[in-house]
Amino acid sequence: MAAAQDLFLGNNRVVRAVSGTTIALTAYGAGAGFEEWHSHANDSISLLLSGTHHESLQGRELKRTPGDLKFIPAGVMHRCEQYLPGTCKINLDLNGQALQKMGISEEQLAGLSGSSLPAKFTLLKLYHELVAHEVPEASTELLLFQLFNPATPPKHKGAPPLWAERLKDLLHDEWDKNFHLDDLSARLGVHPVTISRYFPLYFATTLGNYMLQIKVNKALTMIRASNTPLTQIAYNCGFADQAHFTRTFKAITGYRPQEFRKA
Repeated sequence: MAAAQDLFLGNNRVVRAVSGTTIALTAYGAGAGFEEWHSHANDSISLLLSGTHHESLQGRELKRTPGDLKFIPAGVMHRCEQYLPGTCKINLDLNGQALQKMGISEEQLAGLSGSSLPAKFTLLKLYHELVAHEVPEASTELLLFQLFNPATPPKHKGAPPLWAERLKDLLHDEWDKNFHLDDLSARLGVHPVTISRYFPLYFATTLGNYMLQIKVNKALTMIRASNTPLTQIAYNCGFADQAHFTRTFKAITGYRPQEFRKA
């Protein structure tokens, strides 16, 4: 396996290997203000924890912000620049043998990009276990498999209906509202029974847990990007108190909020 510095540009603070993959916490500062065009020998996934930067990728000019989860196929040329000091990522390098062993396709990898909440939280748990040193290797291997093979309800045919896509946007845009089922039904033009019956099918969880995931996702950025007290972040993200916030954050990410701030 190639050395970490050959896999990820930047300051690789922590590097661990599991099941033919390499995962690293990589920091980018003033010395990483510009990168030449380059590609990676293996497929890679990264989660931006803090900071921002610009990226040129497959004909697109992108501004990466905290919480961005991206997949870059092996051999694809890209360039990153204008790193904000303090930028930090979790990087995952996947060699072909590892993907073959797990039965993972590039289509599945590409599906992790964007704002996939379960993928973000599983990656955080995976990294947390790798640096903890107190869990059996089988546990981290299971998380790696779960990253690419998340638990889902029975398969449905075809793409989610329009109402499910509209509901997803509604929940993310108005995450701080206390919705009633009748309200959602009226706004979506769908019978309440339809929503209650098919929500777990299209969202792979309950409505309550999905809303908690959205709130924790918002907290990820606030914790890493500012020195705002955790009590205030808990309130800003819709939690009644810090104790509930801490329990929920750890259950979803594997970290306590104060641990995540220092990671």
